[in-house]
Amino acid sequence: MRTIWIEEKRLDRALARHEAFWRAELEEGPLMWVTAANAKPGRVIPEPASEEELWTNVDFVIAATDACLARTHFAGDALPVFCPWLGPDQFAAWLGAQLALKPRDFTSWAEPFVQDWSDYPEFRIAPDNRWWRLYLDILRESVRAGQDKWVTGYPDLHSGVDALSAIRGRDRLAMDLVETPAAVHRAMRQMTALWKWVVDEVSNVVLPAGQGTTNWTMGWSRERFLCIGQNDFTCMISPQMFEEFCGADNRECCDYVDWTIYHLDGPGAVRHVPWLLRLERLHCIQWIQGAGQRPPSQWLELLRQIQAAGKSVQLYYGGSHGGDLDLRSELDILCGALDPNRLFIWAEADSAEQADAVVAHARKAAHRRC
Repeated sequence: MRTIWIEEKRLDRALARHEAFWRAELEEGPLMWVTAANAKPGRVIPEPASEEELWTNVDFVIAATDACLARTHFAGDALPVFCPWLGPDQFAAWLGAQLALKPRDFTSWAEPFVQDWSDYPEFRIAPDNRWWRLYLDILRESVRAGQDKWVTGYPDLHSGVDALSAIRGRDRLAMDLVETPAAVHRAMRQMTALWKWVVDEVSNVVLPAGQGTTNWTMGWSRERFLCIGQNDFTCMISPQMFEEFCGADNRECCDYVDWTIYHLDGPGAVRHVPWLLRLERLHCIQWIQGAGQRPPSQWLELLRQIQAAGKSVQLYYGGSHGGDLDLRSELDILCGALDPNRLFIWAEADSAEQADAVVAHARKAAHRRC
């Protein structure tokens, strides 16, 4: 991977640290992915006429990405990354759902369309699906324009049970788990197969560029690095149902790629951690405590449990998810109570100076523990 925005020696060190992190051989403290947006002068691309075009105008998307990354300061192990996406329900749209885009709110909504599972014996992504073709157009253009600038990431894949929730509706899917479990099992097997198909299709575009791989959780590898477990729906179900309906999907997705991170979203998902820790090919768990919840440093029992099972932990500090916390104090607690070399900190800073200071403090905090 190469980029014009990071000095070569520092870039090589960051890439080596990422690879060491996945091999559980990291030294000198946490993997630190800290960025400061708009920390450097640069151009701002005029917005297109409509809100939808913020995501659908390919030329604008790529030009705005280039300009945004050029203005960003990358501290520690952070790299310039762009993950093409059409909101969290893009996978449902690829399956045929109507999609409403809300770029200014950074989201999208799919309209459920499955009234009866028997009407859909086989789910597929049609080659002429508008949203799939648009996604591929953005993906290919990102890989072309990002050569020697940024890493083009894998898509945010709310597949599996979240995809079924989007195309069926949350409440109706919850009832289906009890009333028509065989239909849900059949659909889940198809979701797993489609997840693998999408990963292969994207890999065929991304890997030949030689920039490595990433995804929306940040991080980097030369090999296929994916976020699995976009299972927001699972906050509604028991551990027994999680294992029954989501277990095979999560296991097969982990086994299919090289490095994996699981998105554990909020206290309602914690009940599934014991089962997740039995996944041999799950390497890291991203803990998102949720807006208004206790900060990561006050979830030490959970984080210790994850590390004790041989997994690493990623924590995010940005926006409503801890963006207003004193990250230095957080790092002092985390590095003192956990294995700092199995920590991945993803944070947003207000300035280049603040970003660099946080990275330096992390190394000091890890050294004090040693």
